[in-house]
Amino acid sequence: MPGADFFRSVTTFISERTIYLLLAVLVLNMLQRRYQQHAREKRLATLYIAMLILAFMIGTVLIVYFALPDVLVVPLLAALLLIGYRFRARVFPFRLNCRLCGRRLSGKRILFFDSNTCEQCEQRQ
Repeated sequence: MPGADFFRSVTTFISERTIYLLLAVLVLNMLQRRYQQHAREKRLATLYIAMLILAFMIGTVLIVYFALPDVLVVPLLAALLLIGYRFRARVFPFRLNCRLCGRRLSGKRILFFDSNTCEQCEQRQ
């Protein structure tokens, strides 16, 4: 069956490459240490995201190792997305716009400052 072979190669590819995504998130978390007093919530959020990625990685590796049906990747991903959605306030605190004036935030403000405000609004507070 050609479809099953395609899914097997996709599942194998995912299980082998997810480590790079996990490492990228952990490097971001290490970069957030520089801004410890400003980015406590966002630093925890990147750890929560890393835990979700690790759970996905372990799940795909187990699916490949035990030769389980590759369709199991879909419910695994759905379950992890539901967990992330359930705890979205803690897992995804990153905002693209200032919560006070609505201006677009810089990448530094998005990733490293819990206030989710631009420089001008933070100075006014």
